[in-house]
Amino acid sequence: MMKVSKVFFFLTAIGTIGYVLRNSIMSMVIRVPILRRWGVRIAMNIPFIRNKMIGSMFK
Repeated sequence: MMKVSKVFFFLTAIGTIGYVLRNSIMSMVIRVPILRRWGVRIAMNIPFIRNKMIGSMFK
């Protein structure tokens, strides 16, 4: 039981740090062309994001 709570605490801490630093992380990812390309490729595989982007292009 102790191991599960430690893992949960660790994952929560990582998630909180990621959420707090999300703007700086995104700006760092956007500056690197390979990471930017990879991010767009992943985003286009998500139907909701793809539909929103294509819908906004042809408005």
